[in-house]
Amino acid sequence: MTAINAQGTTFTIGATEVGGMKSYSGFDGEATEKDVTNLASTAKEFTLGLIDNGSFGIEFFPDFGDAGQEALRAAAISGASGTFVLTLTDSTTATFTGYVKTAHKIDGSVDGVVEGSASIRITGAVTWA
Repeated sequence: MTAINAQGTTFTIGATEVGGMKSYSGFDGEATEKDVTNLASTAKEFTLGLIDNGSFGIEFFPDFGDAGQEALRAAAISGASGTFVLTLTDSTTATFTGYVKTAHKIDGSVDGVVEGSASIRITGAVTWA
């Protein structure tokens, strides 16, 4: 097994790369459980429903001139869905559709730098290639 280096990972909304990305996390959903226990069961029984791919989040250093960060903010305001692509350094891609729930959050502290974040709700499937 070879580890994939995170340094150099890119993230796009549409065809526009989001600049200043510091970290990312996501695809944190799970399938629903369906209770199929009946009166003849000797213990609870379950089957799985559809997968919920969850959310995807990024942290970045705010740059109000960056086209990708501006596209995230515009999508949050409009409420329109967008297409997103995470490209890992081994060229693996994860492509998904989602809604930007927030792209305006910023944090700052003493002896720190201003950092921002965006949260995207995934709708539908994630395609890995």
